[in-house]
Amino acid sequence: MDEKILYLCKSFSKTSETFIYDELLELNKNEIDVSVLTYKRINEQKRPFEPVHVVQKPNRWNPIRLYNRLRFADVSQPYVASFWPQVRSRLKSKIAEIQPDLIHAQFGPMGAVVNPVAESMGIPLITHFRGYDISRLLPDPFWEDQYEALFENADALIGMSNHICGRLTDLGGSDEQVKLLHGGIRLSNFEYDPPLPRFEGETVRCLHVGRLVEKKAPLDLVRAFDRAVQLSQGKYDLRLKIAGDGPLREDVERLIIELGLSAKVDCLGSLPHAEVIEQMKKSHLYTQHCKTASNGDQEGQGITFVEASATGLPIVTTRHNGIPDVVEDGTNGYLVEEGDVEAMGERIANLANNPEEWAELSEGGRRRVERKFDLFKQIEKQISIYHSILKSTQT
Repeated sequence: MDEKILYLCKSFSKTSETFIYDELLELNKNEIDVSVLTYKRINEQKRPFEPVHVVQKPNRWNPIRLYNRLRFADVSQPYVASFWPQVRSRLKSKIAEIQPDLIHAQFGPMGAVVNPVAESMGIPLITHFRGYDISRLLPDPFWEDQYEALFENADALIGMSNHICGRLTDLGGSDEQVKLLHGGIRLSNFEYDPPLPRFEGETVRCLHVGRLVEKKAPLDLVRAFDRAVQLSQGKYDLRLKIAGDGPLREDVERLIIELGLSAKVDCLGSLPHAEVIEQMKKSHLYTQHCKTASNGDQEGQGITFVEASATGLPIVTTRHNGIPDVVEDGTNGYLVEEGDVEAMGERIANLANNPEEWAELSEGGRRRVERKFDLFKQIEKQISIYHSILKSTQT
């Protein structure tokens, strides 16, 4: 494929956006000519990639931006709208230098900002929706208008889960535009290590991985774990490790003390990815209670669920956004409703008390990941989408 693909990212490359970095590396391995255009280059030493082009946003005190803030004072997002005219001009100049054949915008806002630029330059545009961009930003009059314009022009709207694809269709995306493309992992990085063979019959170790923010609901997880401990009635030693940091960490640590769980729950803080994998290998169950945040923000698909299943961990989590794409109830874990702490606690306790169920759930999880979340297969689909769009626009 000789055509040039341009990834458009707000910043590159955030630690929390490993999936984007992995996609780029795999595209390179498939000899795709891909480059990145971003507002900000970060983690350059840990995430080496070339070429990366930077277009700086005008700072908040830029005279033209201050003027635009007054000009757009009546819109719901004046701060965002104030820098878009200038940044669009800068994007257009840089894109003209790069001369890509197709633009792949990461997240809805980046698709919206580049949309009129791509249209004016006659460049096909794909926008990739991954979570907050289709949940937290809507409903909002500003984003509704921007997405309406984007949907009229975009050649493809990619959703990383069936739930997101459904939302894109509800918002006006056509069947031809909306494409499902799950986030994948490199299976070679995740050795299948089922928990039953290393289970010693006394301690059942649960693991949570993720930022301590409202949509990942760590407080609900701790309450559910407390319920599971009560149900265990001392028959087994139930433990929980929480890997992650964030604004709710103090609240989590306070709740652990209040519930008398200090001897059973450890907050590990943020861990390097290699250590996360090691923690999965030491655990028996993966537990996470995602739910819609008060501002509407939702989890997208949840790569950690894919990773946990790849290593063989049975999962207890919630029926939330794209999680059911990964966790099929009864196949590789169990799903409860958002906010149902009692049900989650009961599921954790039941699995802890019945390790004979682990083997089937473990094997089912690995097979599911191999079938639906292999990064190599997802990149093949992505390249196929590129080919289809470029072929249709060149005829």
